Amino acid sequence: MQKIIDASMIMVGRTHLLLCRIPGIGVALARGLSWTMAIFPWLGGMRRTGSISETKQGLIESGEQMGFPFQFSEIEGDQFILELPYCPYGFKGSEHRQACDTAMDMDRIMLRRCGAELTIVETIPEGALRCRMSVRQR
Repeated sequence: MQKIIDASMIMVGRTHLLLCRIPGIGVALARGLSWTMAIFPWLGGMRRTGSISETKQGLIESGEQMGFPFQFSEIEGDQFILELPYCPYGFKGSEHRQACDTAMDMDRIMLRRCGAELTIVETIPEGALRCRMSVRQR
């Protein structure tokens, strides 16, 4: 099952790369893909959370289901840091920055629906060793 999930994530990443290369409308199309994909986890059980600890627990469970090696900081106030040592979409180089940003729209929307806000702190395509995101409960 993990191989299917990993292959699917790489396919989504490649789709974002291809869409972002279309002059004029590609970025909008890639964002539209993310927005559409964000609907499915919402229908599958993602709901508004009542606290930052519930949001974190939901991400822990999601990471376990998807096989992502999420690493979490402790909760400080209404936020925590989420890190990934590799990009599940396969983005590595600086030429992948825009595709990375459009793909992350799916995560931003899913967390917004939970009552949280995802802020990308640093990414592998920007030259970081890992992707780092801040999650704050609104």
